[in-house]
Amino acid sequence: MKRIFLLGSPRSGTTILQSLLAAHPEVISFPESKFFHYLLYDQFAGKLPGRMEAFFKDEIKRPELLKDFDDSQTVEAKASWFVRVLDGLAAEQKKSIWLEKTPEHIYFIDEIERFLPDAKFIHILRNGMDTIASMFDATRSFNELWGAGWDLNHCINRWEHAMLTSHKYINKSNHILVKYEELLDNKTIILGEICNFMGIEYDDTMLVNYQEKAAKLSLNLPWHKGIERDVKSSNVHKYHKIFTRNEIRYVLEKIQRVQGEMAWKVTVEVSEPISDIYALQICDRLCCTIELEGIQLGIIELPICDGMVAASVLADAVAAQYAWQILDRFFQRNRCEKGNKLWEMLLEPLHPKHDWTLFLQELWGRPHWHLEDLYNPEIAEKVPTITLEKDLIAVEVSDEFANIKVELSEINVLVKVGGVAVGIVTVAVENNFVSAQKLRSTITRNMGFELCVAAVREALVGKPLNGKQWLRSRLACCAQQRSNLPDSFNAPGAGGIYPQNAVIFGRRSGAIGTSVSRRASLPAAALQEIESAAAIAGEPTMQIPQENEFPKQVFYAPEIIGSKSSYREVSHSVKPQVLDNHSVTQKLPILSYRRISPDGLDAVTPQIFEQQLHKLKNLGYHSVSWENWRSAKQAKTPLPGKAVLMTFDGGYLDFIQYAWPVLKRFDFTGTVFIVAESIGKTNSWEKAEFKEVPLMGWPEILQLRDAGIEFGSMSATHQPLTALSPTETVREAVKSRAILEQGLEKSVKCFAYPYGDFDPIVAHLIGASGYTFGVSYQLNFSSFDDSLLSLPRIQVTTENALKLA
Repeated sequence: MKRIFLLGSPRSGTTILQSLLAAHPEVISFPESKFFHYLLYDQFAGKLPGRMEAFFKDEIKRPELLKDFDDSQTVEAKASWFVRVLDGLAAEQKKSIWLEKTPEHIYFIDEIERFLPDAKFIHILRNGMDTIASMFDATRSFNELWGAGWDLNHCINRWEHAMLTSHKYINKSNHILVKYEELLDNKTIILGEICNFMGIEYDDTMLVNYQEKAAKLSLNLPWHKGIERDVKSSNVHKYHKIFTRNEIRYVLEKIQRVQGEMAWKVTVEVSEPISDIYALQICDRLCCTIELEGIQLGIIELPICDGMVAASVLADAVAAQYAWQILDRFFQRNRCEKGNKLWEMLLEPLHPKHDWTLFLQELWGRPHWHLEDLYNPEIAEKVPTITLEKDLIAVEVSDEFANIKVELSEINVLVKVGGVAVGIVTVAVENNFVSAQKLRSTITRNMGFELCVAAVREALVGKPLNGKQWLRSRLACCAQQRSNLPDSFNAPGAGGIYPQNAVIFGRRSGAIGTSVSRRASLPAAALQEIESAAAIAGEPTMQIPQENEFPKQVFYAPEIIGSKSSYREVSHSVKPQVLDNHSVTQKLPILSYRRISPDGLDAVTPQIFEQQLHKLKNLGYHSVSWENWRSAKQAKTPLPGKAVLMTFDGGYLDFIQYAWPVLKRFDFTGTVFIVAESIGKTNSWEKAEFKEVPLMGWPEILQLRDAGIEFGSMSATHQPLTALSPTETVREAVKSRAILEQGLEKSVKCFAYPYGDFDPIVAHLIGASGYTFGVSYQLNFSSFDDSLLSLPRIQVTTENALKLA
């Protein structure tokens, strides 16, 4: 007889999974016995006889099975009696497996394993926000049945304990961990894996007969109401109507530690070959300690999609975060002969300007040039001249450039670093001629630090830093190796950037050096939504599988550069701004408003809003765009005048009545963040503390778009993203992008994290899903050092509205 225990936090989906498994022809299951809870928990030990009487008489209707129960026996004897009874029940029904489901048994796994060494355990893990909200709601609605003590902290602690306990057994062969959300999403696949773990064949009847089993096993308990419905994901989230924003933030703060402890932890040495990292399917967060020749640089966090993090994605993340430190170390390890200018610079203390000069000298093979020379397009050199017949040419930075003769006003240059495409730069043509140095200087100005990231990624990461090859020589070798590969993206064996047979989405439109340039893994379960968003945006794709096929890996690959976006960008006139010539903006205030309305809690009234804009105007402030700030950050150059960015969360219908006229009057503009699946509906995500009010529909959105208002995403359904899996996060991001871009007929690059909730993994996934800018809530202005995907915003309320200017 096979004995299986199903465990998990209360309200985590144990009853649904039990019902599905009990519908298998080989399995028998029962309502919650709570046997080991009463047997082993001192506070309940004296109540075991009463519990067993209720279980056998009232719940499974077999009172005769109590005849051999003796409360005076040892704990071991009582456990043996209980197991014999369940074995007998299974044998009566000609079943080979009995399944016992009691969430509280998660506290007694070690003891159960001692009593039953051959027992197997199925753990179900569920999203913390959903589980805690469901627990909190059930214990309040049916307090007389659940008992006292179930305050919010107790609910959080119960979920936390269950998650961390289950994670302790992640590597044990007699335990399997199952995600509730994946069960709903891929019932056949997940049930097949569980059946394999149990040692039985998957049976389709589980998905047919589980409803009948659910009704019997749940004992019609009120908190199990609806358990017999179809097993599928829902867009309705209980916490929206139970928890206020502050309570949601409190829960998120409390459960953050759990996610950190459950991360897959590894250490990677930069100067050694980097391999794909494989993790158990249940893990979706990688915490990677990065070392450089034994010295710790820091930690990189990445999502684990479909059980792995590809070496190419990790190498890209390492270069993007630590290019400067790696480059410094490389220069120190490869000193040139004395008397050489490079050597002299290396003897000086490390300085960003020196390092940047040295990098460009090495990259372009111009060791004696000054920094200003490297940017000067007018320097003439004796190099060959080629004739270009079309408007696109590909160049490798480690090759010597030629002058170009072409009868066009401008040319597009596809730039490769170490044989890998990094982006396209447009170069102006004068008198049908582009010099080699103008080509170099234009690439340097337009690509900026991304040249360094790409060079470090291709030439240094995963390779020893010693040796006599210069950086340029290393890049030339990489380019040669790439040219010898039959397929540089999916080449078999070493050298291919991505695994074979992966689905690959190519480069999006956007500025070089932003999330557009970062490699990323994406969850295969979200492929349909990702493909839809890419199709709407006209982005290139490779190897999309047939309808009945399921890919192993999905990637965003910036190296695949296709045609330009097919969007019809809507133009609008903007009044010229009179700027304060005595001021510049090095730190940008990004203001976040919720509602501008004369009524409703937490709304800034139109009168106060008008006073603030009047004050801002008198002080010389003017609106700037996200791209203005991106360009300023990239160049580390302040914006002229006093700049401000205004944002409005939620897309409330009263924006068009109260906020927009005031913005127009004072020549300001703004960005409205939309919850995409709520367009034309109400703010249902706030029902726990505010009345539901109407949101803008497409007629209002398009009217404002044509008038110059920008729109961004606030996800599809307004969920706190750090509580979600990578699959759920990507779906929230790409579904919203698809809805908005299809309706707006223009690209959507800005994302506002619901509740201001994000972490490095969420930011990475939002960037991989097609967004350039991500904004949260913090009490400070944005600086040049902020990541574009973690820009701070100041929340404006009635109390602080007139203090911010």
